[in-house]
Amino acid sequence: MILLKLTVENFRQFRGKQEIQFFTPSKEDANVTVVFGENGRGKTGLFRAIVFCLFGERRLSQDGDVPHDELQLVNVSALEANPDKPVKTVVELEFSHRDSHYRLRRAILGMQDDGRIIEEEDEIRLFVTPASGNTQQVPTTEINEVIDSILDRRVKDYFLFDGEKIERLTRASIEQRREISAGIRNLLNVDALETAIKAVGRVTRGLERELSGASHEELSRLLKRLGDNEEEQTRAGKRLDELAHEIRLARQEIEKTDKELEKFNEIRHLLERRKSLEQELSELEQQAAEALSEMKNLVCKASALIVAPTVISVYEHIDHQKQKGEIPSEIRRDLIERILEEKLCICGSSVCEGSDAYTHIIEWLKRTSDVSTQDAALNLWRYLSEVRNHFSDDADLTEKRLQQYGNIRSAIANVNRSLENVSNQIGTSERHDATKLDEHRKKLQENIISLEANARVTQSQLEQLQQENDRLRALLKEEKLKVGRNDELSRRSILARDTQDALNDIYSQFTREIKDMISESATLLFRDLLDQEGRENLRTIIVNEDYSLQVLDRYKKPFLANISAGQRQIMSISFIAALARIAARGSKIEIPLFMDTPFGRLSYEHRQNLINQVPTFASQWILLATDTEFRRQEAQLLKNSGKWGKFFMLRSTKDGNTEIVEQDISSALAILRDEEAYQ
Repeated sequence: MILLKLTVENFRQFRGKQEIQFFTPSKEDANVTVVFGENGRGKTGLFRAIVFCLFGERRLSQDGDVPHDELQLVNVSALEANPDKPVKTVVELEFSHRDSHYRLRRAILGMQDDGRIIEEEDEIRLFVTPASGNTQQVPTTEINEVIDSILDRRVKDYFLFDGEKIERLTRASIEQRREISAGIRNLLNVDALETAIKAVGRVTRGLERELSGASHEELSRLLKRLGDNEEEQTRAGKRLDELAHEIRLARQEIEKTDKELEKFNEIRHLLERRKSLEQELSELEQQAAEALSEMKNLVCKASALIVAPTVISVYEHIDHQKQKGEIPSEIRRDLIERILEEKLCICGSSVCEGSDAYTHIIEWLKRTSDVSTQDAALNLWRYLSEVRNHFSDDADLTEKRLQQYGNIRSAIANVNRSLENVSNQIGTSERHDATKLDEHRKKLQENIISLEANARVTQSQLEQLQQENDRLRALLKEEKLKVGRNDELSRRSILARDTQDALNDIYSQFTREIKDMISESATLLFRDLLDQEGRENLRTIIVNEDYSLQVLDRYKKPFLANISAGQRQIMSISFIAALARIAARGSKIEIPLFMDTPFGRLSYEHRQNLINQVPTFASQWILLATDTEFRRQEAQLLKNSGKWGKFFMLRSTKDGNTEIVEQDISSALAILRDEEAYQ
């Protein structure tokens, strides 16, 4: 099966009609398509579109227990733009399989109703064009059968490598065993055998109930104990499933919590920056208040600067008079007036009117003033002299305070702008509940530890019950032979039990063969994908009897607990690829492999091996990557391999949707960043 083209219309994040062409006929060997975009832009949504188109299913394995009505497929923006009209969502997939061309179209109608979104199936069509070139439309009732013959829906989850599945397979836990068991169960394709085992089991229990009513005390006792034991086994098995389910839910909740914490971590530097800016703003506001208070104290002095020219002029005038001796007068006014009255100078000479001496004395009298006026003038001169001396200092201080206050207000304005910018980057979610999220995560982790401990106890109990079951069956068989050699009911009961055991043995043998096939295939892939150091130390991947995975070292000793995170991821990828290869019934994986950000914990050599090897054992590889996963180094490796055919970018639009944009492969090297950019 080769995917050729996917067309989506109003599907999830993709508003309007958009398409991805996976395959170029002129480049048949270029079987790698890279879909590049940020988390949340719709990379997994494209895989969901393919699964929906092929099987009519909207749920993926990573959706967990998300309610069905929350898995909406119709584009919300299209619904909001047409509030009273139905919106049609269409997914069309073109693919080839064994020289035939297929075009599958599936559509649903969605509509808003009182705040709810209602979706219902609208159409499904399948057109097949064989090598002869005569296109035929497959009847609607036969479409599912045709698709299942090409790709069994039970193995659909094994052509998507998502981070969650890879992570589950790296843990030696009940989740790992359940995941592997489910994968192998889907590969067995033994529905008829399982139906036969269940049917024979019902017959056996019915016969044994009849036999227990006979007058055989020991036989009745054994049958009751066996029945009780099998009921306990059933309960223990259900309890294990419940524990695995609870652990899975807890891990999903941890994953959701981690995503919230990651969002918090993404803005941690912004929150710290905002806190620092708010502290700086508080300090600046305090400085501005103090500067303003100091400026108020300078009002009187500063106001004097307004009349400074007048003050200086008055001072200079008085000082000039003082310099000339007019203030204070050289001779007191009362003395001059007494001389003029007595007409007698202090030296005893007479002063007659009209004489030169009289004229000079009159001139003196004109230049003198009364004592109070002269004292006031002298006091004003002294005060103005002091004031004038402070003018320069007061002017400098006032100017300094004004500049200081202006600088503070300018700094406040800058901080406010920075705060607004940081707040816009942070958004409306303050995420002050990070501490609560951490506490919630710790409680979830503690709960998982408790659940896993209970699972180990339950698993041990189940193993003990199975051993007791085997023992009781052997005793029951002997007792039936003792009491019923000539008893038709006993012979029929023994035959039914033997038939059930034989069918279970066949099932177990088939399961062991599949396990061995998976181990062999996974080991070959593992050896190809490992780096040099890993190939020297690690040898084999095996699937244990209890469905757990194990890695053996060169001495054939269990080594899983000691391998690195990158080696664990390579082990998981090898196992899932082995499942896909066996599902394809060949040495080459004939179904498209989607890998969602598979490079997370891998070293450069592991990445290099993955890029070089996957295109050789997969018919088609669609790599869903982010900028931290797919960098310039990986792009160069992939380009050099000659297997890279298509490159698409998922870009955010103004309305929050996603636009699919095809880019030339050579442009990727300019778009992507180097590894150093992430250090």
